[in-house]
Amino acid sequence: MAALAYLAAHATERMQRPREDLLTKLVQAEVDGERLTSNEVVNFATVLLIAGHITTTMLLGNTVLCLDAHREHMARVRADRRWLPGAIEESLRFLSPFAAVGRATTVETELGGARIPADKLLMVWIAAANRDERQFARPDEYDPTRDPSPHVAFGRGIHVCLGAPLARLEGRVALGILLDRFPDLRVDPEGPEFIPSPNMTGARKLPLLLAS
Repeated sequence: MAALAYLAAHATERMQRPREDLLTKLVQAEVDGERLTSNEVVNFATVLLIAGHITTTMLLGNTVLCLDAHREHMARVRADRRWLPGAIEESLRFLSPFAAVGRATTVETELGGARIPADKLLMVWIAAANRDERQFARPDEYDPTRDPSPHVAFGRGIHVCLGAPLARLEGRVALGILLDRFPDLRVDPEGPEFIPSPNMTGARKLPLLLAS
């Protein structure tokens, strides 16, 4: 994979010429006197790149799409920014950026009447869980006033996303600025171009109209 080779080359370069950046910190990090292997550095960098960039941009785009499709909620958020966190949480549930994630079983178990052996890789569909009618009334309706909203867009338990608080903060700040600067913001009627991946839900291209 080109991206992994790219990151590996930069990690090697940081070993020889350290900089004041995150990749250098990863190369120099030690746990009990041992440094990360080259593969571990690249894996960490890949996770940080994906989790810190792609998911946040999908969150921003998905929230804009949801608010644009429900103009009454857009008007409410514009009038009072206190409604923005709820709009973001509901977009995380309604259009979960990571539709599915991989999980490995450690013991044999039964789920939904199906036996799942140990040491198997599963694809867990977060997007489906976030539309579960047993957990959410009107699951196919975008409702920013939904409370509580026990969605699992950021995972749950020991696998909860470490960057969830930062992602929520970035969403509130970025969307607040966007709405302040462009009071007539709308999605272009030609529509977005979505990321061609069954595991991710988000726009690769989202044309916007900034004035009426």
